Amino acid sequence: MEHKPTVFVSSDYRYVCDTCEPLKRGISRGEIAWVGFRRGLYPGYEFASEELDGVRLCAYWDSRRRQTWKLPYHRNEGLEIGFVSRGSAEFSADRQSGKYDVLTPECVAVTKPWQEHSVGNPFLGACKMFFLIIDFGVRRPNQDWEWPSWISLGRADRFEFSRRMQNMKASIFKSNPEMRGVFARIGKILDLGSPEPHVSELAVLFNRLLLELLNAFRGEQAEYSQSAPNESVVRCFLEQLEAHCAAPWTLEDMAEDCGLKPTRFTYYCRVLANATPMELLNAARLERARKILDEGGGRENLSMTELALSCGFSSSQYFSTKFRQKFGVSPRDYRARSAPDAPRAGKVRS
Repeated sequence: MEHKPTVFVSSDYRYVCDTCEPLKRGISRGEIAWVGFRRGLYPGYEFASEELDGVRLCAYWDSRRRQTWKLPYHRNEGLEIGFVSRGSAEFSADRQSGKYDVLTPECVAVTKPWQEHSVGNPFLGACKMFFLIIDFGVRRPNQDWEWPSWISLGRADRFEFSRRMQNMKASIFKSNPEMRGVFARIGKILDLGSPEPHVSELAVLFNRLLLELLNAFRGEQAEYSQSAPNESVVRCFLEQLEAHCAAPWTLEDMAEDCGLKPTRFTYYCRVLANATPMELLNAARLERARKILDEGGGRENLSMTELALSCGFSSSQYFSTKFRQKFGVSPRDYRARSAPDAPRAGKVRS
Protein backbone atom coordinates (compact mmCIF):
# COMPACT_ATOMS: atom_id res chain seq x y z
CA MET A 1 0.00 0.00 0.00
CA GLU A 2 1.43 3.37 -1.01
CA HIS A 3 1.05 6.31 1.37
CA LYS A 4 0.90 9.92 0.29
CA PRO A 5 2.76 12.60 2.26
CA THR A 6 0.86 14.00 5.21
CA VAL A 7 -0.50 17.41 4.21
CA PHE A 8 -2.73 19.65 6.29
CA VAL A 9 -4.37 22.42 4.27
CA SER A 10 -6.20 25.58 5.28
CA SER A 11 -7.05 27.94 2.41
CA ASP A 12 -3.97 27.66 0.19
CA TYR A 13 -1.52 27.42 3.07
CA ARG A 14 -0.12 24.03 3.93
CA TYR A 15 2.38 22.10 5.98
CA VAL A 16 3.98 19.17 4.16
CA CYS A 17 5.48 16.31 6.12
CA ASP A 18 9.13 15.50 5.46
CA THR A 19 9.90 12.28 3.58
CA CYS A 20 13.60 12.06 4.56
CA GLU A 21 14.93 11.92 1.00
CA PRO A 22 18.61 12.58 1.91
CA LEU A 23 18.41 9.77 4.47
CA LYS A 24 16.77 7.41 1.98
CA ARG A 25 19.53 8.07 -0.52
CA GLY A 26 22.17 7.44 2.15
CA ILE A 27 20.49 4.15 3.02
CA SER A 28 20.27 3.08 -0.63
CA ARG A 29 23.98 3.81 -1.11
CA GLY A 30 24.81 1.64 1.91
CA GLU A 31 26.36 4.58 3.77
CA ILE A 32 24.19 4.31 6.85
CA ALA A 33 22.29 1.56 8.67
CA TRP A 34 18.60 2.21 9.35
CA VAL A 35 16.41 0.01 11.55
CA GLY A 36 12.83 0.76 12.50
CA PHE A 37 9.13 0.71 11.73
CA ARG A 38 6.96 3.45 10.34
CA ARG A 39 3.62 4.56 8.95
CA GLY A 40 3.62 6.77 5.86
CA LEU A 41 6.59 7.67 3.68
CA TYR A 42 9.36 7.44 6.25
CA PRO A 43 11.96 4.73 5.64
CA GLY A 44 11.66 1.46 7.54
CA TYR A 45 9.43 -1.57 8.06
CA GLU A 46 5.76 -0.68 7.49
CA PHE A 47 3.81 -1.13 10.71
CA ALA A 48 0.43 -2.36 9.49
CA SER A 49 -1.12 -3.03 12.91
CA GLU A 50 -3.81 -0.66 14.17
CA GLU A 51 -2.21 -0.83 17.60
CA LEU A 52 0.04 2.01 18.79
CA ASP A 53 -2.07 4.38 16.69
CA GLY A 54 -0.39 7.72 16.19
CA VAL A 55 3.16 6.33 16.14
CA ARG A 56 4.48 7.47 12.78
CA LEU A 57 8.08 6.39 13.24
CA CYS A 58 10.22 4.47 15.72
CA ALA A 59 13.72 3.89 14.38
CA TYR A 60 17.43 4.51 14.66
CA TRP A 61 20.23 5.20 12.25
CA ASP A 62 23.79 4.01 12.78
CA SER A 63 26.36 6.11 10.94
CA ARG A 64 29.88 4.79 11.45
CA ARG A 65 31.56 7.65 9.60
CA ARG A 66 30.94 11.26 8.62
CA GLN A 67 28.41 11.53 5.81
CA THR A 68 28.24 13.80 2.76
CA TRP A 69 24.62 14.81 3.50
CA LYS A 70 22.45 16.11 6.31
CA LEU A 71 18.75 16.46 7.06
CA PRO A 72 18.05 20.10 6.13
CA TYR A 73 15.33 22.10 7.86
CA HIS A 74 12.11 20.12 7.63
CA ARG A 75 8.84 19.47 9.47
CA ASN A 76 7.14 16.36 10.82
CA GLU A 77 3.47 15.94 11.61
CA GLY A 78 3.99 14.80 15.17
CA LEU A 79 5.96 15.32 18.34
CA GLU A 80 9.49 14.12 17.52
CA ILE A 81 11.95 12.84 20.11
CA GLY A 82 15.56 12.42 19.02
CA PHE A 83 18.26 10.77 21.12
CA VAL A 84 21.92 10.10 20.29
CA SER A 85 23.16 6.98 22.10
CA ARG A 86 26.66 6.99 20.57
CA GLY A 87 28.74 9.74 19.02
CA SER A 88 27.24 13.18 18.47
CA ALA A 89 25.02 15.06 16.01
CA GLU A 90 24.56 18.77 15.42
CA PHE A 91 20.93 19.82 15.76
CA SER A 92 19.03 23.06 15.18
CA ALA A 93 15.40 24.05 15.73
CA ASP A 94 16.02 27.73 14.98
CA ARG A 95 16.49 28.50 11.28
CA GLN A 96 16.38 32.25 11.96
CA SER A 97 19.49 32.28 14.14
CA GLY A 98 21.15 29.33 12.41
CA LYS A 99 22.38 28.15 15.79
CA TYR A 100 23.21 24.44 16.16
CA ASP A 101 23.52 22.48 19.39
CA VAL A 102 25.48 19.25 19.74
CA LEU A 103 23.40 16.23 20.71
CA THR A 104 25.17 13.63 22.85
CA PRO A 105 23.89 10.83 25.14
CA GLU A 106 23.59 13.46 27.86
CA CYS A 107 20.64 15.19 26.19
CA VAL A 108 17.46 14.62 24.19
CA ALA A 109 15.93 16.74 21.41
CA VAL A 110 12.16 17.34 21.39
CA THR A 111 10.37 19.23 18.61
CA LYS A 112 6.75 20.30 18.46
CA PRO A 113 4.44 19.08 15.70
CA TRP A 114 5.37 20.92 12.48
CA GLN A 115 8.34 22.70 14.11
CA GLU A 116 11.25 23.17 11.69
CA HIS A 117 14.48 21.42 12.64
CA SER A 118 17.69 20.18 11.03
CA VAL A 119 20.28 17.49 11.83
CA GLY A 120 23.87 17.81 10.62
CA ASN A 121 26.05 20.88 10.08
CA PRO A 122 27.29 20.90 7.40
CA PHE A 123 26.96 17.10 7.28
CA LEU A 124 25.84 14.31 9.56
CA GLY A 125 28.63 13.00 11.79
CA ALA A 126 29.29 9.49 13.02
CA CYS A 127 26.55 8.62 15.52
CA LYS A 128 23.72 6.28 16.46
CA MET A 129 20.52 8.31 16.78
CA PHE A 130 16.99 7.25 17.71
CA PHE A 131 13.77 8.85 16.46
CA LEU A 132 10.24 8.57 17.81
CA ILE A 133 7.43 10.52 16.11
CA ILE A 134 3.93 10.49 17.62
CA ASP A 135 1.08 12.20 15.76
CA PHE A 136 -1.32 14.06 18.05
CA GLY A 137 -3.55 15.35 15.26
CA VAL A 138 -2.23 18.90 15.53
CA ARG A 139 -2.86 21.23 12.57
CA ARG A 140 -1.35 24.30 14.15
CA PRO A 141 0.73 24.82 17.31
CA ASN A 142 -2.13 26.25 19.38
CA GLN A 143 -4.60 23.42 18.73
CA ASP A 144 -5.67 20.89 21.34
CA TRP A 145 -3.84 17.56 21.15
CA GLU A 146 -5.67 14.31 20.38
CA TRP A 147 -4.04 11.68 22.60
CA PRO A 148 -3.79 8.08 21.35
CA SER A 149 -5.62 5.56 23.52
CA TRP A 150 -2.48 3.62 24.48
CA ILE A 151 -0.93 6.61 26.28
CA SER A 152 -1.61 6.14 29.98
CA LEU A 153 -0.70 9.57 31.35
CA GLY A 154 -3.47 11.01 33.48
CA ARG A 155 -5.66 13.81 32.21
CA ALA A 156 -3.84 16.49 34.21
CA ASP A 157 -0.44 15.24 33.04
CA ARG A 158 -1.62 15.17 29.41
CA PHE A 159 -2.86 18.73 29.64
CA GLU A 160 0.36 19.88 31.27
CA PHE A 161 2.53 18.03 28.73
CA SER A 162 0.81 19.51 25.68
CA ARG A 163 0.63 23.00 27.20
CA ARG A 164 4.30 22.95 28.10
CA MET A 165 5.24 21.71 24.62
CA GLN A 166 3.18 24.51 23.08
CA ASN A 167 4.82 27.10 25.31
CA MET A 168 8.35 25.77 25.55
CA LYS A 169 11.10 27.70 23.81
CA ALA A 170 13.77 25.07 24.45
CA SER A 171 14.19 22.00 22.24
CA ILE A 172 17.14 20.35 24.02
CA PHE A 173 16.78 18.81 27.49
CA LYS A 174 19.04 16.83 29.79
CA SER A 175 18.60 13.08 29.53
CA ASN A 176 18.72 10.80 32.56
CA PRO A 177 19.46 7.10 33.18
CA GLU A 178 15.77 6.23 32.80
CA MET A 179 15.56 7.81 29.34
CA ARG A 180 18.81 6.22 28.22
CA GLY A 181 17.57 2.83 29.45
CA VAL A 182 14.29 3.24 27.52
CA PHE A 183 16.11 3.92 24.25
CA ALA A 184 18.51 1.03 24.86
CA ARG A 185 15.56 -1.35 25.23
CA ILE A 186 13.77 0.14 22.20
CA GLY A 187 16.94 -0.52 20.21
CA LYS A 188 16.98 -4.18 21.23
CA ILE A 189 13.34 -4.57 20.18
CA LEU A 190 14.00 -2.92 16.83
CA ASP A 191 16.91 -5.28 16.23
CA LEU A 192 14.56 -8.25 16.61
CA GLY A 193 12.75 -7.29 13.39
CA SER A 194 8.97 -7.12 13.41
CA PRO A 195 7.62 -4.92 16.25
CA GLU A 196 4.16 -6.57 16.34
CA PRO A 197 5.04 -9.16 19.03
CA HIS A 198 6.31 -6.36 21.29
CA VAL A 199 3.45 -3.85 21.11
CA SER A 200 2.67 -4.00 24.84
CA GLU A 201 6.28 -3.46 25.89
CA LEU A 202 6.73 -0.63 23.37
CA ALA A 203 3.63 1.08 24.74
CA VAL A 204 5.08 0.88 28.26
CA LEU A 205 8.45 2.22 27.08
CA PHE A 206 6.88 5.12 25.18
CA ASN A 207 4.79 6.06 28.22
CA ARG A 208 7.86 5.98 30.47
CA LEU A 209 9.64 8.25 28.03
CA LEU A 210 6.76 10.75 27.89
CA LEU A 211 6.60 10.86 31.69
CA GLU A 212 10.36 11.45 31.95
CA LEU A 213 10.09 14.24 29.39
CA LEU A 214 7.31 15.87 31.39
CA ASN A 215 9.59 15.85 34.43
CA ALA A 216 12.32 17.42 32.27
CA PHE A 217 9.91 20.13 31.12
CA ARG A 218 9.07 20.92 34.73
CA GLY A 219 12.74 21.73 35.25
CA GLU A 220 12.65 24.39 32.49
CA GLN A 221 10.52 27.00 34.23
CA ALA A 222 12.64 29.85 32.89
CA GLU A 223 11.78 28.84 29.32
CA TYR A 224 8.03 28.76 29.93
CA SER A 225 5.84 31.56 28.54
CA GLN A 226 2.07 31.63 28.38
CA SER A 227 2.14 33.77 25.21
CA ALA A 228 4.26 31.34 23.20
CA PRO A 229 1.60 29.13 21.48
CA ASN A 230 0.10 31.94 19.38
CA GLU A 231 3.57 33.34 18.72
CA SER A 232 4.69 29.90 17.54
CA VAL A 233 1.82 29.49 15.09
CA VAL A 234 2.49 32.91 13.56
CA ARG A 235 6.21 32.14 13.30
CA CYS A 236 5.43 28.86 11.49
CA PHE A 237 3.07 30.71 9.16
CA LEU A 238 5.66 33.34 8.27
CA GLU A 239 8.35 30.72 7.69
CA GLN A 240 6.11 29.12 5.05
CA LEU A 241 4.72 32.31 3.56
CA GLU A 242 7.13 32.61 0.62
CA ALA A 243 6.26 29.11 -0.59
CA HIS A 244 2.55 29.98 -0.68
CA CYS A 245 2.66 33.72 -1.37
CA ALA A 246 0.82 33.39 -4.70
CA ALA A 247 -2.45 32.74 -2.85
CA PRO A 248 -4.87 35.72 -2.74
CA TRP A 249 -4.18 36.39 0.92
CA THR A 250 -6.01 39.09 2.85
CA LEU A 251 -5.19 40.12 6.40
CA GLU A 252 -8.32 38.30 7.55
CA ASP A 253 -7.35 35.13 5.65
CA MET A 254 -3.87 35.03 7.17
CA ALA A 255 -5.18 35.64 10.67
CA GLU A 256 -7.87 32.97 10.26
CA ASP A 257 -5.31 30.44 9.05
CA CYS A 258 -3.47 30.97 12.34
CA GLY A 259 -6.66 30.80 14.39
CA LEU A 260 -6.31 34.43 15.49
CA LYS A 261 -8.13 37.72 15.17
CA PRO A 262 -6.55 40.19 12.70
CA THR A 263 -5.43 42.57 15.44
CA ARG A 264 -3.72 39.80 17.39
CA PHE A 265 -2.15 38.36 14.25
CA THR A 266 -0.80 41.81 13.36
CA TYR A 267 0.59 42.19 16.86
CA TYR A 268 2.60 38.95 16.59
CA CYS A 269 3.86 39.89 13.13
CA ARG A 270 5.24 43.11 14.59
CA VAL A 271 6.76 41.26 17.55
CA LEU A 272 8.46 38.67 15.33
CA ALA A 273 9.41 40.72 12.27
CA ASN A 274 8.79 44.40 13.08
CA ALA A 275 6.46 44.65 10.08
CA THR A 276 2.76 44.43 9.26
CA PRO A 277 1.30 41.25 7.74
CA MET A 278 0.85 42.87 4.33
CA GLU A 279 4.41 44.18 4.36
CA LEU A 280 5.64 40.66 5.09
CA LEU A 281 3.43 39.22 2.34
CA ASN A 282 4.78 41.72 -0.20
CA ALA A 283 8.35 40.97 0.91
CA ALA A 284 7.76 37.22 0.48
CA ARG A 285 6.31 37.75 -2.99
CA LEU A 286 9.22 39.93 -4.07
CA GLU A 287 11.76 37.43 -2.75
CA ARG A 288 10.02 34.64 -4.64
CA ALA A 289 10.08 36.73 -7.82
CA ARG A 290 13.79 37.40 -7.41
CA LYS A 291 14.50 33.69 -6.96
CA ILE A 292 12.49 32.86 -10.09
CA LEU A 293 14.50 35.41 -12.03
CA ASP A 294 17.74 34.02 -10.61
CA GLU A 295 16.81 30.46 -11.49
CA GLY A 296 15.47 31.40 -14.94
CA GLY A 297 18.42 33.61 -15.81
CA GLY A 298 17.81 35.39 -19.10
CA ARG A 299 14.76 33.46 -20.27
CA GLU A 300 12.56 35.81 -22.26
CA ASN A 301 9.56 33.48 -22.54
CA LEU A 302 8.26 34.51 -19.10
CA SER A 303 6.52 37.86 -19.32
CA MET A 304 6.56 40.33 -16.45
CA THR A 305 2.79 39.96 -16.17
CA GLU A 306 3.08 36.17 -15.86
CA LEU A 307 5.83 36.55 -13.28
CA ALA A 308 3.80 39.06 -11.29
CA LEU A 309 0.69 36.90 -11.24
CA SER A 310 2.64 33.75 -10.35
CA CYS A 311 3.96 35.53 -7.25
CA GLY A 312 0.58 36.86 -6.13
CA PHE A 313 0.68 40.42 -7.48
CA SER A 314 -2.47 41.71 -9.17
CA SER A 315 -0.68 43.73 -11.86
CA SER A 316 2.74 43.91 -13.48
CA GLN A 317 2.92 47.66 -12.94
CA TYR A 318 2.49 47.40 -9.17
CA PHE A 319 4.93 44.47 -9.12
CA SER A 320 7.54 46.43 -11.06
CA THR A 321 7.20 49.44 -8.76
CA LYS A 322 7.62 47.36 -5.60
CA PHE A 323 10.50 45.35 -7.08
CA ARG A 324 12.39 48.53 -7.97
CA GLN A 325 11.77 49.99 -4.50
CA LYS A 326 13.20 46.90 -2.80
CA PHE A 327 16.04 45.90 -5.12
CA GLY A 328 16.91 49.22 -6.80
CA VAL A 329 16.35 47.88 -10.32
CA SER A 330 13.36 46.87 -12.43
CA PRO A 331 12.56 43.15 -12.71
CA ARG A 332 13.27 43.28 -16.45
CA ASP A 333 16.73 44.78 -15.89
CA TYR A 334 17.35 42.36 -13.02
CA ARG A 335 16.64 39.44 -15.35
CA ALA A 336 19.00 40.86 -17.95
CA ARG A 337 21.75 41.16 -15.34
CA SER A 338 21.07 37.60 -14.13
CA ALA A 339 21.50 36.04 -17.58
CA PRO A 340 24.49 33.66 -17.69
CA ASP A 341 26.23 35.69 -20.42
CA ALA A 342 25.36 39.10 -18.98
CA PRO A 343 28.24 41.39 -17.93
CA ARG A 344 28.45 41.88 -14.18
CA ALA A 345 27.51 45.43 -13.30
CA GLY A 346 26.91 47.09 -9.95
CA LYS A 347 25.59 45.21 -6.97
CA VAL A 348 21.82 44.82 -6.67
CA ARG A 349 20.36 46.11 -3.44
CA SER A 350 18.80 43.47 -1.22
